[in-house]
Amino acid sequence: MEKALKVIDRIVSILASILFILLLVCISVLPIAKSKSYYMNQHHKNDVVGILNEYTFNGKKHYQAGENGEVFEYYYPDDYEVTWDDVEKATEHIIDYLYHKDVESMQFQIEHEGKKYDFFTNQAIVHMVDVKVLFIGGINLCYLCIVLFVLCVAYLIYRRHFIKEYIVKTYLITVGVFFIVVLAAIIFAAIDFNVAFTVFHYLIFNSSDAELAISFSYYDTLTNVLTAEFFMSIGLTISITFVCLLALSVTSCLLIKKYGCKLLKKEKIHNV
Repeated sequence: MEKALKVIDRIVSILASILFILLLVCISVLPIAKSKSYYMNQHHKNDVVGILNEYTFNGKKHYQAGENGEVFEYYYPDDYEVTWDDVEKATEHIIDYLYHKDVESMQFQIEHEGKKYDFFTNQAIVHMVDVKVLFIGGINLCYLCIVLFVLCVAYLIYRRHFIKEYIVKTYLITVGVFFIVVLAAIIFAAIDFNVAFTVFHYLIFNSSDAELAISFSYYDTLTNVLTAEFFMSIGLTISITFVCLLALSVTSCLLIKKYGCKLLKKEKIHNV
């Protein structure tokens, strides 16, 4: 019975460590990805208004991929001047759509000379359906991690006298594994961001959805609002936030290990 409990102790310790790190990932990603001020600041740096006016709203007929692989024409008026208000509305629609289940579409229309034009292409709308599944799934996973983590912590507290000598070591080893993975991903992205971006899409989407995601043309409003520079910046910001939180947790663990061991030795001497 005691051997079985020791095995369970180890498993719960590892699971608690993994869950805590996943929660740190959620804390690093979800608030930043929901921050309108962050988006707007990046749009200003990347001159999104200028990009849209130069490459999208130029009166030319463009071609886009359809939901089933077909290709068709898409047109924006050449004498419509994209405004900062348009970019702000586009950003609000993206955030609201990704974070709220009841928002069915992120599409909105601009009006010009009595005609209405969809701001986002059909390709963008279809792709964002898949992205929304990931976001809503990530939020639900975050809630699940919180529940499981609380249960694990409750068990570990109950068994604290049997696990206190290795619980910190277990967490540090788990952090080490995650850090190596994160560092490898950062180095890979730094060497060639475009290749890393493509690989990332193939990892999180099935083949057809990934092909749709990476086949956007230079004129598309979605990719001209959420530019490659934007993704590089938000990826770096999330990575730095996560690494800082991870470093803080490791520092706390090392302090607990250092002073906890001293208290443990004193307790053993006292008992003797």
